[in-house]
Amino acid sequence: MRPIITDPDVLRDSCEEASLSEYPDIIKELEISLAAAETKGIGLAAPQIGIKKRVAIIRMEEQSVDLVNPIIVERDKGFVNFEEGCLSLPGVLVNTKRHNEIFVKDDLRPEGFVVTGLAAVAVAHECDHCDGILITDRAVGKEKVGRNDPCPCGREVSGRPIKYKKCCGR
Repeated sequence: MRPIITDPDVLRDSCEEASLSEYPDIIKELEISLAAAETKGIGLAAPQIGIKKRVAIIRMEEQSVDLVNPIIVERDKGFVNFEEGCLSLPGVLVNTKRHNEIFVKDDLRPEGFVVTGLAAVAVAHECDHCDGILITDRAVGKEKVGRNDPCPCGREVSGRPIKYKKCCGR
């Protein structure tokens, strides 16, 4: 088991691409470290355990994803505000604004795949780790949305934004 790195300066280092021959061992290391973490987490990236490779895992009850050299190719217009935590920043919760749906390609699925909701937030979070980006870099203010403002989720009808009171604010 490798300890989870908590030094932000080390976490900002750049990562190299992983080869298909080395990623299975990295995935095993990530799974062991994620299971042993003091705080329950749903994802972990190789740089968080000192392996400077673009590999990450997501482990949720309903979804399990291995990522090898992931790239977010497309993002939908909809956003979700989320209070994110990070195993490398224990006790820190940051309000972020992430895309509700993303299209990702990696070496395991070169044709790509779509993730939505919490899985999209987690994949984007782990991809950020591979790029040396932390949740504190994604922090947004706690934006107050009025009932007649466009809904922050980004849904539209006939090309026009839906008001918050008729969408997520019901």
